[in-house]
Amino acid sequence: MTSLVLPAPIWRRLAAALYDGLLLAAIWLAGLSLDLLLRQSLGLERNWTLLRLYLFLAGLTYFGLSWTRGGQTLGMRTWRLKLRRTDGSSLRWPVAIVRYGAMLCAWGLTLAPFLIAALPTQAPLPHREAALCVTALAALAGWGSVLLDRRRRAPQDRIAGTELVLLPKA
Repeated sequence: MTSLVLPAPIWRRLAAALYDGLLLAAIWLAGLSLDLLLRQSLGLERNWTLLRLYLFLAGLTYFGLSWTRGGQTLGMRTWRLKLRRTDGSSLRWPVAIVRYGAMLCAWGLTLAPFLIAALPTQAPLPHREAALCVTALAALAGWGSVLLDRRRRAPQDRIAGTELVLLPKA
């Protein structure tokens, strides 16, 4: 086994992100179903703030447990990627929380141009074209920074002090 640590290629990052994104969507759908079931059975009104917090914590639980217990989500394990601190140590919960929040912001910014473009043109979005251009440029800058960084760190990695590395074949 070699001691050479290689940064994760961008295509592997995207493949693992797609896999984990589908898992996160499933977790959120299960959470929404549970929320709906409990609210209807107890006759409660929806509290949007609590629902958002609940979904945030559900996703944080999945990613946080995965990152702090071995450094790999299911998607990362599939694509032989491991998340670690830049000094090589394992993540602790405070770092996992920061990275998860930054990851949601980064992916929200990445997906924003597609969501804006998908809105019907009749939807009242002032300055639609400007919003589309600004979000697209911000998303390109984020992904461009991954390509320009010699360790291929994404914005959430730089914020949290982490890196995603490629594991050798078994």
